[in-house]
Amino acid sequence: MRLSPQRRAFLAASTAVTLGFGLAACSSSSKAGSPDGTPTVAMVTPESTGEFYGAMYCGAKAAAKEQGVDLKIQGTPEVTVDAEMQVLQSVLATEPDGLLLTVWDNNAFNQTLKPYTSTGKPLVMPDSYLSDDSQVQSIRTDSYKSSYDAALKVVEDFKVASGKVLIVTDAPGNAIQTARAEGFRDAIKTKAGLEVLEFQYVGGDAAKASQAVSSARSANKDLALVFSTNIGAGTGSANGIGDARDSIVHVGYDTSSAQVEELKGNGYDALIAQSPYKMGYESTTLISQLVKGEKKAADITEKTVYSPWALVTAANVGTADIAPYLYTTDCSKVS
Repeated sequence: MRLSPQRRAFLAASTAVTLGFGLAACSSSSKAGSPDGTPTVAMVTPESTGEFYGAMYCGAKAAAKEQGVDLKIQGTPEVTVDAEMQVLQSVLATEPDGLLLTVWDNNAFNQTLKPYTSTGKPLVMPDSYLSDDSQVQSIRTDSYKSSYDAALKVVEDFKVASGKVLIVTDAPGNAIQTARAEGFRDAIKTKAGLEVLEFQYVGGDAAKASQAVSSARSANKDLALVFSTNIGAGTGSANGIGDARDSIVHVGYDTSSAQVEELKGNGYDALIAQSPYKMGYESTTLISQLVKGEKKAADITEKTVYSPWALVTAANVGTADIAPYLYTTDCSKVS
């Protein structure tokens, strides 16, 4: 669930995988299924040109090749519900054997998916989940705990002993990012004893984030810490902090190449990094086993599996331990 207009393009799929971007890629109404009877798995995400999802696709393609399924990836460059809904409806019309789905709004897709899930076909969700819990499994980062734990470490490592804290995030409908914001807030309030200002809801709009942080700086001369829960908000927050870099600590979520460069250039002090490759790999492995009959949905007892995360700083960004957490669309560089 990331925003980054700078991130572009992504490695072409192997012969076992078909990749399409945007609505044009979803215009076909032909039924899914390979001529040779190979099971077909569809994967739908927002922000299909981004590095987070690029890394997820790399993991999905690797698993699809191992499992011998035909993986068809489609998505939209943006993250709006309407755009992804159109893509999803077109994909569902092809009647795939299994569906991998990532959404930014946990409520909006429930009704659309009911006809699909009611047939007994499996739905696995990397990096998200549905509010009606109709997925077989969600494989994602623990958004609340990662932000909670990161907040405590940042306060300690960067010696934030006083001042106010601002959190810049997406709209309340995004449950994943709300959990990030709440986790960071709760750690700061209950453990660090600092005052947390009201959440600033900017979506992924960098301009709005910049304005929100600039306004908070003007109204709160003791602003000491800013947490941005997505890439667009982070870019804008860094701009809004501006010449106060020496007095305000900035923590972001995700590690796109642009963010990592900003981290090295002092635009961020720390980044919370996820494991998109692992999410893609594990979710595709699971759904492949389900569509091939090697596993049954009824036997999957864990509705949520949490992927590892890491706190990335200028001090550790170049280490081997952190390398797997840096997002890239180059499948030769991620695992």
